[in-house]
Amino acid sequence: MRIKFTLGRIESFKCGEGKQSDFMWDTEMPGLGVKASAGGSKQYVLQSRLADGKPLRLTIGKCSAWRIDDARAEARRLQGLIDQGLDPRQQKANTAATEAAEREKAKTEAMRNSITVQSVWNEYLAHNQGYWGDRHYRDHLNLSQAGGLQKIRGKGLTVQGVLFPLLQMRMVDISASVLADWQKQEAATRANNARQGYELFRAFWRWCGQHNEYKALIDIAIVENQDLRKKVPTRKAKKLDVLQRSQIADWFKRVQGLSNPVIAAYLQGLLLTGARREELAELKWSDIDFKLGAMWIKDKVDAEGRMIPLTPYLTSLIKALPRRNEWVFSSPTAADGKLAEPRIAHNRALDAVGLDHVTLHGLRRTFASLAEWVEMPVGVVAQIMGHAPNATAEKHYKSRPLELLAIWHGKYEAWILEQAGIEFAQSEQAQGLRVVK
Repeated sequence: MRIKFTLGRIESFKCGEGKQSDFMWDTEMPGLGVKASAGGSKQYVLQSRLADGKPLRLTIGKCSAWRIDDARAEARRLQGLIDQGLDPRQQKANTAATEAAEREKAKTEAMRNSITVQSVWNEYLAHNQGYWGDRHYRDHLNLSQAGGLQKIRGKGLTVQGVLFPLLQMRMVDISASVLADWQKQEAATRANNARQGYELFRAFWRWCGQHNEYKALIDIAIVENQDLRKKVPTRKAKKLDVLQRSQIADWFKRVQGLSNPVIAAYLQGLLLTGARREELAELKWSDIDFKLGAMWIKDKVDAEGRMIPLTPYLTSLIKALPRRNEWVFSSPTAADGKLAEPRIAHNRALDAVGLDHVTLHGLRRTFASLAEWVEMPVGVVAQIMGHAPNATAEKHYKSRPLELLAIWHGKYEAWILEQAGIEFAQSEQAQGLRVVK
């Protein structure tokens, strides 16, 4: 059916009864037609042939949305492409792809111009908080803090972290020269923090390079720039963080003299068990079996924790502690009820007897070091301390019972007490201890 399209003729045109669709063709623009569907909808279409002779039918749009003259003009445009040997469908797809690419480019450019290091840094911390230890997470917070806030402990205000200036910049503005200038400035006043800040930032920058939304914004290689690396302070060799055999007597004398018996017992417990500071601080009364002579220690290597011997002298220290709450090493002033900060008292004790500072983790190292004096097997030391086994025999074949651990652990404690000049017998647990002069 060919006819000159008018508004009235198009409105009156309907699909024939029993048909799925029907067509009416325009005499003014060859190939332009109206397709009427059985459901009542009407659309302008163009019917033509490609250069290879294949038939082609294109939908222009709904008749209700297009004026007749506009539909004819669109049909002429499409037919013009076909006459040039082009497929309008491919042209449309190419145009859509180009427009999508332009939008993505504009989006990326907008991100480049607006996203700050701080916003990505916050996402980085949130992503890793569940995987890092508390100490490592706090290091990130401390080195990136704005500063100027009242200190939680002590007087004065917090100091701005070395990373804070970088976090205020845009991601696209971070370059090797910017990082080099930053390191030079920070290293002049706080070299150790500058080095640690660089290490944390380098790990963060590498993380950004692994995520599609950020890797297009950065140059991952800048953190390895040689000029920058030369500005990073070198790590100073640390003294061995352990107590020597000759220092044991002075250490015990001063620690036993602390005014806080909970801290005194806790510090001695670290030296006698080799436990990590958090493991011993989180010991509960329910974790101790005095009859069995054992205690259950939470373990960062084994989720189920580990059972270690409760040696006689340590038993006497623990039994003498007040039972304020569920925690063995309790504190009436701490928010969670357990010992929070024993380092200050420990450092004062070391200063009082002129000993070099040994960290709480250094007391754990001391256990491993001094255990050799009683020839304690390496595997026994590792099992008591909660070290992951690193040999095939240790991983798969040796499972030492508590009684065997207790034999070696008891020898170690007895030797330590001998070096400290403390005479102790199990029968004296209720009578107290006396120092051998």
